[in-house]
Amino acid sequence: MVNTKVTSLVSIITFVFIFFVELSESQKLAPALYVFGDSNVDVGNNNKLDISAKTNYLPYGIDFPGATPGRPTNGYNIADFFAEALGLSVPPPFNSINISSYTNTEGLNYASSMSGILDDTGTAMFPGITTLRGQIEMFKKTVREQLRKVLKKKNGEEVKRHLSKSIVLVVSGVNDFALNLLRNERMDRRSIDHDAFSQDLRMYNLGARKFVVFDVEALGCLPFVVDMAFPAKPRCVDELNSLISQLGNTTMSEATFVVAKNYHYYLNLAQNPAKFGLKEGFKPCCGVNKYGTCDSLQKTCRDRKDYVFFDGFHLTQQAYKVLATQCFNATSSDAACVPINLQNLAKL
Repeated sequence: MVNTKVTSLVSIITFVFIFFVELSESQKLAPALYVFGDSNVDVGNNNKLDISAKTNYLPYGIDFPGATPGRPTNGYNIADFFAEALGLSVPPPFNSINISSYTNTEGLNYASSMSGILDDTGTAMFPGITTLRGQIEMFKKTVREQLRKVLKKKNGEEVKRHLSKSIVLVVSGVNDFALNLLRNERMDRRSIDHDAFSQDLRMYNLGARKFVVFDVEALGCLPFVVDMAFPAKPRCVDELNSLISQLGNTTMSEATFVVAKNYHYYLNLAQNPAKFGLKEGFKPCCGVNKYGTCDSLQKTCRDRKDYVFFDGFHLTQQAYKVLATQCFNATSSDAACVPINLQNLAKL
């Protein structure tokens, strides 16, 4: 009698467990989110590298659960909000886990601050950063050492299905322009086009099929640039934005990817913050040093939900949230993401 009750109890517990696991799986709009790019989506990968290009100190991450430094904003970034909207856990930094024993298949973040599309972007100033090419090698390692091991228990086609249904987010390119333009070095658009296409092709060959690619933000509206050009009466540097706008129309914007109109979003945010429920368009929330990054000894604003920028380069959590919401839901012709939104991309 006792054994029968125990067996029944175990059966009930097993059923409930399977039910909630399947319910959780059904609420996911995509199997995983894989994140590549620069400081706009870095969540701490650079913390593990022997380089100075890192934000491993407060106030960075001050509003993230556990106040975790390493992400160049006060809390969630655009990738974190995308994951949340897709019903996924926030992708952890690849450098913080042991990929061969990691069993969560909901995605990873490979982004590295100061990296760009070109292999040599940032590496002269910060040897040791993970280039976009290096990030894709990490993705390749994920497929080989994690996915093929964890998902093979189901069937041989599961890895292929997982990758084809997952979302790949690429936020890169501004450093290719900024680190060269600010040093008055000539940019070769064809090199960026070729490298961007080559990197996307590598991910495609690994099985990725759904891409969200961010175009280059309005560099001339970043507080660090605005403060250098117009310290008394802040406004965007139109000449620089014009050049970025011309250079930013790469082959990727003509592909079958979803393109996030980052340039226009940054421009509108800085010039019309009230339109997005914000107040301060050009002034950074934290006190910045001469490099435009937060100075831990200076004061940080309390009303962080009112600010567009957290430091001299990066958006606040609130600004990222506005963009993520528009990119996920908007369906109008002036939507943040085109030709379809993230929600519809996930349904394909």
